[in-house]
Amino acid sequence: MTDVMNDSSRSKRGGLAVLFVAAFMAITTETLPMGLLPQMGQGLGASESQVGLLVAIYAFVVMLVTLPVTAWTANWPRRRLFLVIMAAFAVSNLLMALAPTFPVLAGVAVLVMAGAPALLPQVPGTRSADSSAAKAFRIPGVLAIAVTTTVVMLGHFTLYTYVAPYLQDAGISEKAVSPVLFAFGVAGIAGVWCAGMLVDRRPRGALLSAAGLVVLALAGLGAVGWFTPATIALIVLWGLAHAALPTFLQSAALKAAPAAQAAASALFIIGFNLGIGGGSLVGGRVLDHIGVAAVPGAAAALTAVALLIVVFARTSALPRRTTSAVIARPGNKDEASLTHELAELGQHR
Repeated sequence: MTDVMNDSSRSKRGGLAVLFVAAFMAITTETLPMGLLPQMGQGLGASESQVGLLVAIYAFVVMLVTLPVTAWTANWPRRRLFLVIMAAFAVSNLLMALAPTFPVLAGVAVLVMAGAPALLPQVPGTRSADSSAAKAFRIPGVLAIAVTTTVVMLGHFTLYTYVAPYLQDAGISEKAVSPVLFAFGVAGIAGVWCAGMLVDRRPRGALLSAAGLVVLALAGLGAVGWFTPATIALIVLWGLAHAALPTFLQSAALKAAPAAQAAASALFIIGFNLGIGGGSLVGGRVLDHIGVAAVPGAAAALTAVALLIVVFARTSALPRRTTSAVIARPGNKDEASLTHELAELGQHR
């Protein structure tokens, strides 16, 4: 019995390791251009705002294919879906490696794909009771969450797309940009951990706090960007607070549409990438017409709009307390059972 439990535990750890490496590669591929924007511009003979369009194109492609791919793969076994995605990811990174860029990453994607069949469990696809995006939009709260997600990402990527030229303009050397962005990422890990602690306990208050801290950090970068220690401190605060926001927003989307989670998740991804692409475009226009020093202020203003949406969306979209927090009261067997079912659902998303 003990051996079986140990084997099961090792299998779960192996599966988590595969998913972690896959997520690490995907996020690295998405975010690396932001830190190398000046160098990419020099290598391609293009302006920084023109290189930023690559981020917008990437995001808009994701936005356009999300709903069709979600509908097409709704009934696929989850492991097969993961393998197909990793195969496409490996091919795309191989093409970039031949450019040549990301050569080590195209190789790791293949290794992850090879290890997935042995380490990931078979989880069947689920047919949502309502997978239509149009119908999901009519569910109370889903539209507010999708708009909030879009505007949050719009504000964030208005600056984040051009964070490398901003940091250099603020007096941080080219060699020091990478350590500063590393600190941003480490702070983001802490932000995700905090989000996990708070998402079921104080979802609305935590979301308001995180969004407020992002506005504060971005506004501060616009006001005191000339003072390097303050810039670094505000970058860390920005990374900490922003990293928590997707967890709060996606959790709210899934809980607002329990019978249409696939569609709600797809709408979240569309809003997310619409904000990425839009932010890249807005930041580029501000960069070209006003200057890089004005980009944080524009980002802060957009994020403040998202904060206001959260403030007013206080009913079904972003309630003070989640359903699971209310039903998990001692002595209520039926409600506790429902809590367990929600937890099981979360494990198989």
